[in-house]
Amino acid sequence: MNSRESYLEQEVDWIENSGEMPEVAFYEALFYLTEEKEGPRLTLTSSDIKHLEDAAINRFKTIILRDLKFANRRSSIFRGLKRAIINYNRLKKYQKKKNRIDPGLEKMIGPFLLEYIRRECEEISDRRHYRTIDCTREELEQFADELGVNVPPEHNDICFGHIPLTFDEVYRATLLSERKDYPYKFIYDRGNYCEIVIFNEKKRKFHISLKVFCEKEDSDKKNMSLKADAVYRSLSKSIPPWKIS
Repeated sequence: MNSRESYLEQEVDWIENSGEMPEVAFYEALFYLTEEKEGPRLTLTSSDIKHLEDAAINRFKTIILRDLKFANRRSSIFRGLKRAIINYNRLKKYQKKKNRIDPGLEKMIGPFLLEYIRRECEEISDRRHYRTIDCTREELEQFADELGVNVPPEHNDICFGHIPLTFDEVYRATLLSERKDYPYKFIYDRGNYCEIVIFNEKKRKFHISLKVFCEKEDSDKKNMSLKADAVYRSLSKSIPPWKIS
């Protein structure tokens, strides 16, 4: 691999592992390769530019599927279904701008959405009192329609009959729920927020808790209480048999 190819591949790798703005990463890489004073100042062919565009498209697909994989709820990389929809729309806009056609895109994404909703309904039916789908019903239905998949109406009824959590709350609630070695739960009323914690048999508190904040008025205080209660009741754990200070 010559130095020219090496520069190009380094930028492709950087784009494919960039953050939440793949299109920005594309333009930054393009500027670095062609105009940056301390860059290689290459003259790129249309094939080279397409290679960079492919990297941005691949990054878009990665972060879309990241937020449609149900198992990722237990990971700090999870950003929620609403973000997946936003990134899908950004990808479509980017592809249109670059005159790129991807006829297999919707077929690739659709099954992940259906599986997420199926597993969401399973957990809610198994006495979970909140939903991890953070978009509106209308947004979900439109997304499913664009992907060409059919979400059974009864699944939507199950999901949207429960209070939603933010993606960070989902991550934390999932962690607390899955730690079977911490069998006790407790909820603190901290005034402007509620904090849910779990303990092990040695009375040690788990290092991650779930804080539900009240940021504005009385209506938010009520919403805070409803959300905290929904998470607390969903945890299959007991009240500690000792006094909590």
